[in-house]
Amino acid sequence: MFSAKELYTYAANVRAKFLESLRGIPWDEVTTNREASFNSMRNVFVHMVEVEEWMVNWVVAERTDAYPWDRFDEYDSIDKLQEYLSEVEAKTRRFLEKSDQSLLERKVTLRLRSGDTFVLSVEECILQAFTEQLYHLGELIALFWQQDVRPPRMQWFWNNPRSG
Repeated sequence: MFSAKELYTYAANVRAKFLESLRGIPWDEVTTNREASFNSMRNVFVHMVEVEEWMVNWVVAERTDAYPWDRFDEYDSIDKLQEYLSEVEAKTRRFLEKSDQSLLERKVTLRLRSGDTFVLSVEECILQAFTEQLYHLGELIALFWQQDVRPPRMQWFWNNPRSG
C-alpha cells in the first residue's frame, strides 16, 4: 500500500525533472500557444501546481470558491515558475508532515468552477492533485516531443521514494 506522503514525494520528484527540462527550452518556446489544454507548456505546468495548491491549501481548508485561478502571466520566467513550485511544495510538505489518518479521512466538499460538487476525503483530494499531474505530464511529454526534447523519466521505478 502506498501512503499519500510517498505518492507526493514521487510526484514532486518527477515534477522537478519536468521543470528542469523546461529550463532547457527557450522561454519563448515554453510560452508559445501550442493549443494544449492550457495552451502553452508554461501554462500546463502552472496548472498542475495550481491544482496542488488549490486542493491542499484551499479545498482542504474549505475555501474552495476563493481560489484565484489562471495566473499564468505572473510567471514570466523559469525562475518564477521555480519559486512558485517551491512555495506550494513547502506548504504541501508541512501539511503532510502534520497530517494523521483522521485528518486524511476527514470529508471536505470540492466545488468545481462548473458548479459541480463532490464530497471527498482529504486523502482523495491529494490523490486528485496527483492524478491531475499525471495526465498533464503526458500532455507535456507530447509537447516535448514536438520540440525534439526527450522528456524526463517519470516511471515509478526510476523515481521510487522508497529506494532513496
